[in-house]
Amino acid sequence: MLAHRAITLGALALLLLAAKSPGPVPTAFRFDPDARPLLHELWQSSASAKAEQVACLAASIDSDTVRISDVLLLGPARSDSLGVSASASLETCGPPRWRGTVHTHVALRDGQRPYSLFSGADRGVMMLWWHRWQVDGVFCLLYSENDVICEIEGPEGAVLFPRSRY
Repeated sequence: MLAHRAITLGALALLLLAAKSPGPVPTAFRFDPDARPLLHELWQSSASAKAEQVACLAASIDSDTVRISDVLLLGPARSDSLGVSASASLETCGPPRWRGTVHTHVALRDGQRPYSLFSGADRGVMMLWWHRWQVDGVFCLLYSENDVICEIEGPEGAVLFPRSRY
């Protein structure tokens, strides 16, 4: 119950931060046809290895739509206990070519349900990313073979998009 309440309060805080951001707030998230196969490849590789994996995202924010146009799969590197290297993504996935990262959550809660929310560690890496590059970053989490959740995170706040398919 306490964890659920913390998640709800966190989501409310993100929405309030987004409400304070200047200019139009994007309301749609789109994956270009060329990016989709690479996202599926990232998921399959991660599921086969039974370990989180990460990739860079090329994205543009045009008025009310965030568009993911390309994905760069990151190879094995020195990493944390889950197999994800924050330093590799921070070094490689920066502007102007890359606008953020996508990573996987292949572990199952209770052996049945996927972890479909960004973790505290994920949020820490996202904060480091936008602190370093000083522009809004685009971050996505693949939590099943077809399901994704994405958000924009930056100095002005966060915009969380509804879960969707890729």
